[in-house]
Amino acid sequence: MQKSYRFFFLLILVCSMLVVALQAVAQSVDFESQLNQRKVNCILEQGDTVLGGLDGGGVLIWDRQDPTQRRRLSAGEELSGNLVTAMTWTGRYIWIATSGGGMTRINNLDTDPEFRQYASNLGSLDITAVTGKIIGDNERVYYGMNEGGIGLITDGISGAIYTAEQDGLINNNINDLQFLEDVLFVATPMGISRFANNVFTDQNTGLGNLDVTDLEVDSLGRLVAGGPGGVFVWDQESETWSNLNWTGNCRGLSSGDNGLWILGWNVASEYDGENWTGHSLPLEGSNAIFVGQNTWVGGRWRGPEMGNSSALAWYGAFDDAYTFADHVVEASLIANGYGLDFDHEGTVWTGSYVGQALSGVGADHVQNISQLATADNDSSGLFAYGSNMLALVADHERGLVYTGQYTKGIIRHDINTGELDLMYGGTCGLEETPYADSRIVALETHPDGTLIVMYDWAHEQKVRILTDPVHWRGDHWYDVPQGGDEGIGNGIGVWDALVVRNDVIWFAVEGTGLVRWDINGNSAGPDDPLTWNDFSDDDWKGPYSSIDGTSNDPTQAKTRLALAPDGSIWFGGNGLTRFTYEDVFGTVKTVEDFSTRTASFQVGLIDGNVGDLEVDANGDLWVSTRAGLNCVRWGNGETEIDAFFDLANYFSNSSYALLYSPNVITSLPGGVYTQVASSADGKRMAVTSNRGTVAWDIGAGLGETEASLSSLYCYPNPFTPGGVDSKLALGGISADYANDDPAFVEIYNLAGELVYKNSYVSAEEGFWSGANRVGEPVATGLYVVKTTWRGLTAVRTLAIVR
Repeated sequence: MQKSYRFFFLLILVCSMLVVALQAVAQSVDFESQLNQRKVNCILEQGDTVLGGLDGGGVLIWDRQDPTQRRRLSAGEELSGNLVTAMTWTGRYIWIATSGGGMTRINNLDTDPEFRQYASNLGSLDITAVTGKIIGDNERVYYGMNEGGIGLITDGISGAIYTAEQDGLINNNINDLQFLEDVLFVATPMGISRFANNVFTDQNTGLGNLDVTDLEVDSLGRLVAGGPGGVFVWDQESETWSNLNWTGNCRGLSSGDNGLWILGWNVASEYDGENWTGHSLPLEGSNAIFVGQNTWVGGRWRGPEMGNSSALAWYGAFDDAYTFADHVVEASLIANGYGLDFDHEGTVWTGSYVGQALSGVGADHVQNISQLATADNDSSGLFAYGSNMLALVADHERGLVYTGQYTKGIIRHDINTGELDLMYGGTCGLEETPYADSRIVALETHPDGTLIVMYDWAHEQKVRILTDPVHWRGDHWYDVPQGGDEGIGNGIGVWDALVVRNDVIWFAVEGTGLVRWDINGNSAGPDDPLTWNDFSDDDWKGPYSSIDGTSNDPTQAKTRLALAPDGSIWFGGNGLTRFTYEDVFGTVKTVEDFSTRTASFQVGLIDGNVGDLEVDANGDLWVSTRAGLNCVRWGNGETEIDAFFDLANYFSNSSYALLYSPNVITSLPGGVYTQVASSADGKRMAVTSNRGTVAWDIGAGLGETEASLSSLYCYPNPFTPGGVDSKLALGGISADYANDDPAFVEIYNLAGELVYKNSYVSAEEGFWSGANRVGEPVATGLYVVKTTWRGLTAVRTLAIVR
């Protein structure tokens, strides 16, 4: 009896800890991917559904009979990553391989899809190839890795890893994998390995070029290899390769109902048993081919006004007359984003870190600006490809978006008219000397329209202002004073400006610290006309090179600023600090201070290296760090910090699994996170990284969450599956809940594993029978029910009794 009591108490304790972990994401966020879809890497046809694996954009799915009907899967609850490298159908499941994100197994894609992600038990997250088949009653899946060899998954369980050093594999860089009957063949840049009877042997005799990129089994059951040296067929008796009458480069290889096909740059060729017949493709850049009921081809299209790194994905199929119908996927051109902001209409604008394009993504439109200016003095377009777009800011009142191109100048985009203007020494009051107005690292706008331009170490003048945004070509440019007591100081560069009052601006100055500028000085107030061009009456405070109570260093590079709802100021650098300013004596005082989280009981950041800060409509602060995104929430008198990861970053550091539940893994794009932006009303947010941009809506704050879902419960509890009340239901939701506004419910076991989810749960209606995601009954024990509704989340415990 005593032992049973202790065991029950332990279950309650563990369950309570899990509830706390799940509540770490109390504000539910639906991240909307605005990913670049620049190339189709691979294609897979399954019945009347076709999948296209995208280079950075997840998986595009279209209807075989109507290819214009399409949808997309992306990283988060669906895929493990967005950079898709290979796909296969084993006869039981679809497997998706990604670079940097591991693999995903998909069941019931067209009905009730189930996704299982593989990341933690693989040899690497950089998967380059995958193949599989049912052997006996077992599903056997082999996956290839970049410099990691081959891994095996049997019936969903990760197993052995095979490498060149330990097992005799010909090379650890895997290009493709293919079964010939029950024997595995491996294509690498150094030739082909055969894996039979648990032994690898080299099989290169007869190959014209050892770099083999594709393997395929044709309709005659023969193994065919393709690559830069041509196309070759395998003879099992002599164990040699012979050329299949094609010595040119093979970009892709596939065989199916329509025979054997190979892919060239802008042509797909069909083999009739002796010769190849080429069929032209209307678009260049073909990259993937799949032969099923249709012959599908996909690739990357780079328009005449796109930089070398910019492209859009395309796909299509040949009809019976060999006419090819192509479909170009309209999407953002930004793969590696940096500069970021919302315009007055709610469109998210992102600037390319490598200076290839400027993209705006709205609710129902995408606008890409990628053409170069055609005249030196004054023209419409980008300054040049390759010049980083580090700074981007919107003037909501006037409908303008300013983008700084590092080493070039500023692009002025009038959203209302669509006009683009180049702002530099040849067109306005900026100096026209080498590098004079080129190294722009930050931009900010004042509510009255004044543009604040900030520079790095290479520019002698660190801050310049434009006081008339309409007549920007005229003499309305002014240099903000430098120096010790009357100016921004003598720091290396200026990385941010924060307007805290109509007449007060704070600057983050590298090498100096935080500086406060009162534009009108002590003799006038915020309601008086601003004396932008009269610096004699200004009042300067600082620089504040350190603040008591924090080790966060305001003098370091890329310090960022944000205004808290109570008038205090957040600054992020090598940590996160909120401080207050006392006007009479000009003193600053730390209110809150956070660093990298190192213990589960600690309130802290994913990473102390802060990229950017922005406050939303609830007054919560969103913080980008290298590895993920934090939301600093105010409520119940204490500050809480939510964490949001992508899968690859979560598994990149073993300490994350100890500090955070896997439920913090979301549909963030991955890579290194940089800038954060909010819409004018703070109800939309966005973050960018070198893998893409995502945006999301801001739900209710913590107070409304408690009020709306505080009475939520699940019943019956304890729940006996198969009993009188055969299904679990939700109760206690606020009276304005309508059944056409369903809740999203997830159920976890004590190990934190998702056992069930349902996106369409209505109040007081049974929705769960007690089976897991593959239809098996769950065991007796305690579970956690996480309910999300209208952006609000509540967590409850549930006992299963059988």
